[in-house]
Amino acid sequence: MQTLWQDLHFGARMLLKKPGFTIVTVIILALGIGANTAVFSLINAVLLQPLPFYEPERLVMVWEEASFAGFPRQEPAPANYVDWKAQQSVFEDMAALHWATFRLTGDGEPQQIFANSVTANLFPLLGVAPALGRTFSPEEEKSGAHKVVVLSHKFWQMRYGGERDIIGREILLDDEKYSVIGVMPAEFQLMSSYISLYVPMAHGQEMWADRGSHDLNVVARLKRGVGLRQAQAEIQTITQRISRQYPRETFDGRMGSVTLPLHEQLAGESRRQLLVLLAAVGLVLLIACANIAGLLLARAAGRRKEMAIRAALGAGRGRIARQLLTESLLLAYAGGVAGLLLASWSFAFLEKFIPEGMALSTSLMIDRRVLGYTLLLALLTGAIFGLAPALRASKVDLNDVLKEGGQTNSVAGGGRLRGAMVVFQIAMAMALLVGAGLLIQTLHKLRSQYSFLQPEKILTMRTRLPRDKYKEAGRRKNFYDQTLARVKTLPGVISAGYTTTFPLQWKGGASAFRPEGGQLIPGSSYDALYRQVTADYLQTMSIPLRQGRYFNEVDNERSMPVAIINETMARQYWPGENALNKRFKIGGVTSYKPWVTIVGIVADVKEIGLDVPAKATMFFPYQQMADSFWNTPRELATRVQGDAANVVAAVRQAIWAVDRDQPVSNIRMMNEILAEELAERRVEMSLLAAFAGLGLLMAALGIYGVLSYVVTQRTPELGIRLALGAQPHDVLRLVLRQGMRLAVAGIGLGVLAALLLTRLIKSLLVDVSVTDPLTFAGVALLLALVALLACFIPARRATKVDPLIALRSE
Repeated sequence: MQTLWQDLHFGARMLLKKPGFTIVTVIILALGIGANTAVFSLINAVLLQPLPFYEPERLVMVWEEASFAGFPRQEPAPANYVDWKAQQSVFEDMAALHWATFRLTGDGEPQQIFANSVTANLFPLLGVAPALGRTFSPEEEKSGAHKVVVLSHKFWQMRYGGERDIIGREILLDDEKYSVIGVMPAEFQLMSSYISLYVPMAHGQEMWADRGSHDLNVVARLKRGVGLRQAQAEIQTITQRISRQYPRETFDGRMGSVTLPLHEQLAGESRRQLLVLLAAVGLVLLIACANIAGLLLARAAGRRKEMAIRAALGAGRGRIARQLLTESLLLAYAGGVAGLLLASWSFAFLEKFIPEGMALSTSLMIDRRVLGYTLLLALLTGAIFGLAPALRASKVDLNDVLKEGGQTNSVAGGGRLRGAMVVFQIAMAMALLVGAGLLIQTLHKLRSQYSFLQPEKILTMRTRLPRDKYKEAGRRKNFYDQTLARVKTLPGVISAGYTTTFPLQWKGGASAFRPEGGQLIPGSSYDALYRQVTADYLQTMSIPLRQGRYFNEVDNERSMPVAIINETMARQYWPGENALNKRFKIGGVTSYKPWVTIVGIVADVKEIGLDVPAKATMFFPYQQMADSFWNTPRELATRVQGDAANVVAAVRQAIWAVDRDQPVSNIRMMNEILAEELAERRVEMSLLAAFAGLGLLMAALGIYGVLSYVVTQRTPELGIRLALGAQPHDVLRLVLRQGMRLAVAGIGLGVLAALLLTRLIKSLLVDVSVTDPLTFAGVALLLALVALLACFIPARRATKVDPLIALRSE
């Protein structure tokens, strides 16, 4: 311990004697270790920490599955959920919920509220108790029971100021009185973070017998001792039995099921993205280690006489190496402490990576696991960048070093090792830059696929009509007609239309249907996305017409039932023939709905995800679907010219002129919806690009440092060359050639490293090849130019060597 203390004391003294070197090294390490700590903190919070439920490892979600039809995880139909629950033996219990909206009035400005309709057993199944009051009883989910509601903690605080006497108060939802019976904890969340209310799922028998509507989320708790594989096998068996019994409603009898751990479901695609980021920051740290190893090798060359004297006084090679390694570890731990500070400062930015399904229940912090990771990382980092220089410096030849001219061989040997470090840095920077370049291309292609809509000119807002107030189809028609008539006459408005939902806003909304005559081709789905629209909606959105016609005012409740479908639906269900004028009906074999004639085919628009293939989609005139309140239009699209901000207030006033109590919400441009969908990818791309830029900077500094050291060591040689007649451009070319050889070797090795890294991010790319030649060539050219600039500065300095001064020093 006494020797260790001597090593630490002396190492600290030596580092303080070179404050410039120490500060630069600690900054480089802080960037590398801090980036790794920050990303690991995110992984720890999202993937390693348990969910805030009772025994969360036993919680699962159950989905319908029809991957062959483009629905790998489809929301279960109510009747299928009922059969699962009745026939299974692997779960302690199963519960269901689905998304809903309400219009809140009576105590302030009208407000559109997002809610979850849940079965009464959901909260007990999760093991979550309310912060105030109670949750639902089984009697309250029966149709016709007294209406009750549980508030989310955030909504309670924002709307009611956290008043504790809220329990028992009545609020008006869709003009009906609901009694507040509870408030959930602040960290409670299941699926969406924007949910404000929870109400009982009080459906009648008809709803629970429905197999055509897919709108439930199903959560279950495994029995003790039952594994996920056993549960999946049993639910799959039940689902196959349902499929055989109801083939028309289950993809020609081919529907299956998927059982997933709840944690995996909520984390979503973040696992893959976080592992990519961890790999990226790992490369940044390796670049930093190589950079610092080069600095230490250069510094060790200046301490060779000191090491020789130590050896002459009796210090063994291991003792010298230990002293130098101790200094490296001191640097590493100083960098680790600074890295912890950088990581904590980055949490506000990194919170954007927390999946939506875990936004309220997850927070980033420096806990024991993160602290231990950082300390271990600092130890490994110090060993990685300090071991080679320490071993190199401890290998001294007393006779060679103590003689006046005995540096040449050693310098050459050390130079080869420093050159290898530079090659490694360039290779890693190449891999990072290629990965960032491919993600940038993906981001551009995802956004450009909606360019034909001109999303920057489409103003969107939501006006969901309350069921009781607009139960009659005539009242709904009057609202739509009057609102659109007023909006279309506003200055700056080109056209306007209503729809059930906009692209990218709702990830569901499918409905079963049956084409007229014959069977579907094997493997085809009986489902398509269902949208009710007003006559001018498709034109307002600029969705191109491929065949037939758009809707018009004649397509009403008194005319022939018609529909417009997209190209995917035409290809999928009428392959090899013209789908125009074909007929189908909504629902299964026993459907009472009338036959609908296809009068138009429009271009595909990806409705449920940027990187999800376009789904079969069918559009209907809302007046011809007025017999059901389900899926009625609620989203208003307005195509504007000029500044949309000047139109927003006028459109709201036009809506309130028709119905003063109608809430208007979700006011934004279509390109904002697109930006929100791209937000996670943009943050991911920005981080990877930042890491790549940091790696490029370190690689450039590595080349600069090596060549600067080489020029300093070769000053006598360069002076002799100039004295014997060499021109400055000859010396410039000599130094540049030496530096660019390192750069070319690094780029070549980097191509191989990039090919390995891109396999890791392959699943994140859309319509971009992992071997995209343009990206590889562009990155290689960028690296070459940066390397040339880094080489030019010391090479230029070499041409300024004064032969007389160089020879005098020799």
